[in-house]
Parts: sequence; structure tokens; C-alpha cells
Amino acid sequence: MKERDFNKLVYVSERPFWHFLIALPLYYFTISMVFKTIDLFSSGKVNEALKFVLATFFMFVCAVGLTFTKRVYANAKLKTVRFNFTLFKIPLCKDFIFEDVQYVSVFKNYSDRDFEIYIWQSETKKKSISVHLDLKSAFSYALKIANGLEVDVLDATEKGNFKWVAKKQV
Repeated sequence: MKERDFNKLVYVSERPFWHFLIALPLYYFTISMVFKTIDLFSSGKVNEALKFVLATFFMFVCAVGLTFTKRVYANAKLKTVRFNFTLFKIPLCKDFIFEDVQYVSVFKNYSDRDFEIYIWQSETKKKSISVHLDLKSAFSYALKIANGLEVDVLDATEKGNFKWVAKKQV
């Protein structure tokens, strides 16, 4: 069997409908600004066209930020996790793959007052994969990934009081 056969979808980001309502005019204006930019370049107004390129890029990035989808696939047999970012089924970048995952941890960042989720590949090699503003959403996300990988979750939200969390809390 292929390695891909063992991948299990453990998380899909859900966008509220109002994100799409806000992004719709942004996409519309992006398309119309592209045509205006082409017109400015063809008429020789390079400085104005470059300003439009910058504004068009900014508007497009805002629209993409409101509508992209993140999917997380886990492979419990190989202990790998894959992060996939798409925009209307079009890949935005190469998939991020973490291999030999030992465990997942939720860490309280006291300087920023948020919660970070780390994937640990060894005792010293860790990678931050997500930042959440509240503890409940951070643990929900971490537990989904950990259950898909069949690894443990470390609660590192209190200084000096780290605890292992039961896996079946999703």
C-alpha cells in the first residue's frame, strides 16, 4: 500500500460565511484593478501602474486570508503529520510535513498571552505549528492532531507544572 493510504484527515479549518461575503468584493476589486493596471502600463503611466500593482497585491492577500483552507493529515503508522493550505482547491504552497512526531504540546506564552502548539520530533527538536488566543481551542486542535497520530499531549500551560493529557478528550 502507498504511504498516502494511511493518511487520515484530522482537521479542516472552517470559515464562517461572513468571511466569504467580505472577500467577494475584495476579489471583484482585485480583478478590476488588474485590468486597470494593464491599462496604465499600456498607456505608459508606469509609476501609477506600480502603485496599482501594490494595491492589487494587498487586496488579493486580504481576500486570500479570509478564504484559504487549512487541512491537517496524520499518519499514525509512520508518525507523520502534513499541513495543506488551499484556496478553492488550489494549493497555496508546498505541504509542510513533520516526521517522527514524539508528542504534541500546548504552551502558554506569557509575554504574548496566547497559547502555542508545538510538535516535538525529539527531546530538543520542536516546531511551533499554531497560535491560539484561548485555551479551549488550543487543546481542541492539539488533541485532534495527537489522536490522529496516536501520540500524547503535554499540557505546558503552567510554569513548572507540566502534565500529560488523556487522549480521549476531544
